[in-house]
Amino acid sequence: MTKAGSTETDDLEQLLRGLQEAHESLVEALKGADQERFAEQDGGDSVKAIIERTSDDVNFYYGRLAARAMSLPQPPCVQRADFSSLREAVAALQVAHRRFTNLLHDLMPKDLERQAADPELGSYTMRQILEMATAHYALRAQQLAEVQRGTAPAGS
Repeated sequence: MTKAGSTETDDLEQLLRGLQEAHESLVEALKGADQERFAEQDGGDSVKAIIERTSDDVNFYYGRLAARAMSLPQPPCVQRADFSSLREAVAALQVAHRRFTNLLHDLMPKDLERQAADPELGSYTMRQILEMATAHYALRAQQLAEVQRGTAPAGS
């Protein structure tokens, strides 16, 4: 493999590792959440609302963009999230992440520049999609931490 090819592969691996680490951070934050306060809102979002939005975004936004960029069908049987418990939310988030990463299993360094154009969602490269999904997970983990400390700003 050429040095340029190795650098490109390292870049792809770093993007995928960052995505996985951000997801794991969010799941860890969820595991520390209080089941009794799952749907409770203290002037801001509840854990339930944050995770439902996250699951929907992974399924319907990042998954849809990744599928378009890779010329793959979007995973079937995906429905809007409506979780009744923290345990269900954690499991569903894991499934949404798995669906998303299944779209990425054949990803090659050259695919990072593939475009996903969608009239509703905009136009992004695979690199941008991965970076946005990673940032999204990190943001949601931070929001969960704020909710659990009771410091979440209203309407975040």
